[in-house]
Amino acid sequence: THAIFGEKDWQQLAIIRRMVRDLNFPVEIVTAPTVRESDGLAASSRNAYLTPDERALAPLIHAAMQSAAEKFKDPVAIVKALVRALEKIPGARLDYAEAVDSVTLLPLKNRKSSGRLAAAVFLGKARLIDNIALPPHK
Repeated sequence: THAIFGEKDWQQLAIIRRMVRDLNFPVEIVTAPTVRESDGLAASSRNAYLTPDERALAPLIHAAMQSAAEKFKDPVAIVKALVRALEKIPGARLDYAEAVDSVTLLPLKNRKSSGRLAAAVFLGKARLIDNIALPPHK
C-alpha cells in the first residue's frame, strides 16, 4: 500500500509518482528526505569510491547548489552560477546541472512553481548526484 522513495534521486521519484498516478496504482508514494553527512554530502554507497582528497572536495557540490539557489531567483542564473562553481572544484567533471519543475522535470522557466536544482558530478571514479528544492518565488 506504500512505497518509500528518497529525495536524493528526485528524477526517479517524480517518474514513479507519475506512473502510479497515470496507471492508477493503489499505492501511496512516501518521500524520504536525503540523508546527509555532517558536512552536507548526500549519503550514498558511491561515496566509498572517493579517495580521501576527493571526499574532502565532495561537499563543495552541495554548498555550490545552496549558494547558487540563495543568490539568484532566475533559474537560468542559478544554473549558470552553479556550473561556474562546480567547474572550480579540482578534478570535478560536470555531467549535468539543471533547474527543473518538481513534477514534470521539464526545464524550470521561472520560480512561480516549485522546482529542483539537480546536478551530477564525477569526482574520480564516483558519479555523485544531488538536488535541492527551489521553492516558488514571487
